[in-house]
Amino acid sequence: MSVRLRASIAADVPAMYDVWKTAVQATHDFLSDDDFREISRLVENDFLPSRTFTVAVDAEDRPIGFLSIDGDEIEALFVHADQRRSGVGKALLAAAFERLSAPVVEVNEQNVQAVGFYEAFGFRTFKRAPDDGHGRPYPILRMRRV
Repeated sequence: MSVRLRASIAADVPAMYDVWKTAVQATHDFLSDDDFREISRLVENDFLPSRTFTVAVDAEDRPIGFLSIDGDEIEALFVHADQRRSGVGKALLAAAFERLSAPVVEVNEQNVQAVGFYEAFGFRTFKRAPDDGHGRPYPILRMRRV
């Protein structure tokens, strides 16, 4: 499958939220319901509207995945649950590699699928935090491509 990438526009936010929600529901079964609701509100109302993303789009130009970079870090990479294992994540990661010489990413340790995805592309853990930075009990791995 050939994946088309473009910069996000404001009209993409609802579809990107759907991408985020399906991806998290498929991979973050460790989140409590309250934490999921709180994080969902932040993502939908604060995070997605405040940044420009690289989006992967389908044939109708609807977002099916997205990437955000902040400095040398991959800040976000999410793929719609229906598009997993289709090459979307790989295409978005390749776009990150074009812009970053030594990319770093933070991943929930309990999200073993994401940890495995990044390890398959040469990332290795160099630091672990016992919580998610907001005091929630979800350990975070900092990974760097080596």
